[in-house]
Amino acid sequence: HPSETPPPTRVETREERLERRRRERAEQTAYKLEQEIALWDPAANPRATTDPFKTLFVARINYDTSESKLRREFEGYGPIKKIYMVYSKENDKPRGYAFIEYEHERDMH
Repeated sequence: HPSETPPPTRVETREERLERRRRERAEQTAYKLEQEIALWDPAANPRATTDPFKTLFVARINYDTSESKLRREFEGYGPIKKIYMVYSKENDKPRGYAFIEYEHERDMH
């Protein structure tokens, strides 16, 4: 009998499926970000510089450049307190940028 036939199930279209997946990914990303923000403690980072106003960001560094080479090049402007070259966590290769913290802010200019 036609009265016993279940109503047709609604199938989502390709556009609806893409929109749903995009929305789910956005929600998942927002949730992960909230979790990481809650756990992040900038004071606990041992590699962070002590004063951002005395810190110089150096980008596009050749991957073969050493910390001593950076120190030699930038010490001409003033005494350097600390150099932190950033390395990849997976394979310990340089990422091509560094932070140079000077003793005095005026040395950066």
